[in-house]
This record gives sequence, C-alpha cells and structure tokens, in this order.
Amino acid sequence: MKKYFSVLIVFIININSYPGIKALHDTLLVSEDSLKAKEVIDNYVAAIGGADKIYNIMDRTTIMTGSIQGINVTIISYQKAPNKFKQQIKAGNTKQVIIFDGEKGMMSLAGEKVQVTGGELEKLKFESTLTLLTDIEHYGIKLTFDGTEKIESEDAYKIILTLPSGIKWTQYYDTASGLKLKELKYIQSESGLFEQEITYDDYREVGGLLYPFKIKQSIGTQTMEFIVNSIEINTGLVDREFEIN
Repeated sequence: MKKYFSVLIVFIININSYPGIKALHDTLLVSEDSLKAKEVIDNYVAAIGGADKIYNIMDRTTIMTGSIQGINVTIISYQKAPNKFKQQIKAGNTKQVIIFDGEKGMMSLAGEKVQVTGGELEKLKFESTLTLLTDIEHYGIKLTFDGTEKIESEDAYKIILTLPSGIKWTQYYDTASGLKLKELKYIQSESGLFEQEITYDDYREVGGLLYPFKIKQSIGTQTMEFIVNSIEINTGLVDREFEIN
C-alpha cells in the first residue's frame, strides 16, 4: 500500500515588497481599528441613554458657572437640531457671544464682530451638531482605535476622530462604564495653535440622558473648572435666536 504525505509549505514574505498585499493588509488593519472605535462610540451612546433619546432632542439649553483667575464666569449654551448653536459667555463686565446658524459662524466681543472661518468654522459646525456621535458616517468623520490609556485612575479607550478637513480630535472613554472621560482639541487663536483639554465628571440624568455636571478645561497653563447648574430639553427655542446680523 502506498502512503501519501501531505506537505504544508509556509511562505514567509515581506509584505512591503508586494504593494497589492501591503495595501490589503493596511486596509484590514484600518477596518479593524475603525470597527473597534465604532463599538466604543456605540457603547458610549448606549451608556448615556441610547440613540432614540438623542434623536428626540429638538433643542437644549445648558447653564454652567465657574471662575477664571478670580473672575466669576457664566456660560449659557443654546442648541437646536440639527446644528444651530449660540453661546453667551459672561466674565465680569465682559460678554462674548458665539453663533452658528447652521452654515455661518460669528463671534462678538466688546461690540466687535468677527466671522468664524476655516478650521474653527468646521470645529464649530461639528460641536453644534446634536447627533454627531450617532451619525458619524453621515458627517464623514473617520474613527481610529488607538489602544488604552490611564485617565486619572481609570482605564480608558483612546479614540481618534478625523474630521473631513483632516483636523483630529482625541477622546477617551471609560472601559468599564463607557462614559467619556476626556477629550483633546486644538484651538486656533491670534497667538497661535493651542491644545484644549476637557475632562468630564459627575454624570447625571436629565430627560433620560446622562450629562456631565462637572467640566474642567485646560489650555496651556490655564485651567477652568465649571459646574453645570441646569440643562433644559425641548423648551421650544426659535430659529431667530441663532440669526447672525
């Protein structure tokens, strides 16, 4: 009786030498990272109350207070679906207003109005969008999973959001609760480009959704801590509240 042996031959290749194979390899890695990142975002949406409750928000008004270098600060933010935004910042006798009407952005300070353009306009557009994280693909945002890091004493997933212009935001989500702990963004000012660090804590339920009631912002050596005084949902904000004159 003849015996037949099957031989397993293993080829070890350098994928960098084969552009087609390398492209496929890189695509699979990107897809895996994107899927993991989307899973983290979906878990966050579920953790705060679910996509259905987010879609039910027609408008939201948030009031928070804090202090900067001994000066009392009050911030009132108005949002209306899908992406209208108005923010009033009162610091002592100074008042700053930022408005995004869905297309154009404007900032007013000490009676002087400045049009928001470029990367800051894109940033304002996405920050104004109430359903940003439930409709990531719709807004052309790419997600990347970048491992885990310690935020304070908590393990957190690191997610990178790449906006259509190439601007990147970095967000950190608690591996246990799914809640967002921190995010990093860049702010363009007359003095240059600065990294803004925002941390979130003390989540509380309002209208079936969890919101952070303690927010800390750091830019360079300056740190500001704010406490949310109130969040009101679906109060009937009108479009003229967001008009740019």
